[in-house]
Amino acid sequence: MNFVRKVTHSDALKHIVDLPENLRNQDVELIILPIGDSTTHKTQTPSTPTARGALKQFANPDLIQYEKDAWEKGVQDKHEHR
Repeated sequence: MNFVRKVTHSDALKHIVDLPENLRNQDVELIILPIGDSTTHKTQTPSTPTARGALKQFANPDLIQYEKDAWEKGVQDKHEHR
């Protein structure tokens, strides 16, 4: 197995890795090992459904033109008697 082992100052890693406070400002050993098949180690994040598009199957394209003014008309109908 190929690997890389290097001693370096922790300041060189501060833009790559968030080091704990006790490892900062000193020499550290950096070891790079292959993980093997990358497809088995990638974590798949399950897609979470969002409100946007969740009800798309129920959309009626003929009524979309009325959505622009629907809120104003609804408020007007509800409060016009005042």
